[in-house]
Amino acid sequence: MDVQLITASAFDLPSSQRVDAIVHDGATDLRTWPGPGPDRDLAEHYGPELQNVLTRERERLDGGALPIGGMLRLHRGKLHCDFLLWVATRPPENKGIQAPAPREETLSRAVKDALAFVAERHVARVAFGPLGAGPDALDEVRRLVLVAKAANAYYDEAFQSGRPAGVEEVLVCHPYSSKVAEARRHLGRAVKVVQPPARPASTATTTRRRSSGGRSKRSAKPRAPARPKVRLTEEEIGRAKATAEVYDRSREYEPGDYFVHPKFGVGRVEELTPQGFIMVLFEGGETRRLLHRRP
Repeated sequence: MDVQLITASAFDLPSSQRVDAIVHDGATDLRTWPGPGPDRDLAEHYGPELQNVLTRERERLDGGALPIGGMLRLHRGKLHCDFLLWVATRPPENKGIQAPAPREETLSRAVKDALAFVAERHVARVAFGPLGAGPDALDEVRRLVLVAKAANAYYDEAFQSGRPAGVEEVLVCHPYSSKVAEARRHLGRAVKVVQPPARPASTATTTRRRSSGGRSKRSAKPRAPARPKVRLTEEEIGRAKATAEVYDRSREYEPGDYFVHPKFGVGRVEELTPQGFIMVLFEGGETRRLLHRRP
């Protein structure tokens, strides 16, 4: 399972990064907080039907609320996913005062339980934002790190217990690249960083740039040449397709071994990790972490 940081809102992912499920944490009574924050962002991207959807689901619940840690699968609305997963991490507001943000233990448990929930529904790709907003919340970067670490812990626990993780990719999202970069520094190689394709600039922005006139007082620094992307050669791919065996997670692999993965195609083992995984370079140019030596 790949855990990836991406500079984008979980509610506004580009089409190339479309996921099967988006996880949002909120109040147990399924009511959204009207002030600035993730609830408002969700409402803006979901569309005007959100409140009606939440009201209908609330009426079906015993007592009109979920328990802390409870989950509910909702229609996707206008979101680019198959469904929205609402995870209850805080009590309802009390007389117009928002409940305090959930604690770290609650958030970590919510991430693991959400991954288990979507895995049972054959979800391959799932997106999280920085869960745990609210009064006295942890810093956003710290919450991004917490989500990523909890996702990796879920995968490691599944591996240790001998059960499949189910989910293949977890996207941990934030719209600001500075937050993503800081979270990446905390996480090291435990995650990948994905840069979504740049969106075309709006006409207004282009016009302003053209009308500004003049030259910048500072000359732009020359960009360093991009490092060539490592890929398997055509010869390697053709030879592996003809001779390599199908990937088997029970087999023990060594660097340099080739196999054919049913989804990702020809892969070459690049390294063994201290945690007992293999890092595999696939014919599409992506490197993924896979299991091996698993009974």
